Amino acid sequence: MVKAILVTHGNIGEELIKVAEKIFESDVGITSIKVEWENNGDKVYKEVKSFLNSNKESNIIIFTDMFGGSPSNICFQFINKNVEIITGVNLPAIIKFHTYKDKGLKFKDLIALIYKDAINGINIISDYLGEKKNDWDKNQNS
Repeated sequence: MVKAILVTHGNIGEELIKVAEKIFESDVGITSIKVEWENNGDKVYKEVKSFLNSNKESNIIIFTDMFGGSPSNICFQFINKNVEIITGVNLPAIIKFHTYKDKGLKFKDLIALIYKDAINGINIISDYLGEKKNDWDKNQNS
């Protein structure tokens, strides 16, 4: 079994979960822990540790919003063979997690699949459209 938590600045994690649940019209099974601006990290550390302790039988993915940010820095110490961190979480990563978490993949294969989709979910649209100018662009230059 694989479980996941989002540890993010402010409400980013909660909002990603809400959007994913709207898309799937069901609970995506992810817990959100938020790092408040005035928090020194002890509360978040205890919340993450509590989640991990109550899910010892599971592999755990910790999603954080940014490599090097407080959420990631707090969580790095929890990495082990059953706990992995994916930084830079986005909606494609959450969707891929929910879609494949119960498919019986090896933990490392699931991590790689989520990582790949998170990266592939970021695109520069002009790469697809070329150097086309649109009406908005024309109006901006007038």
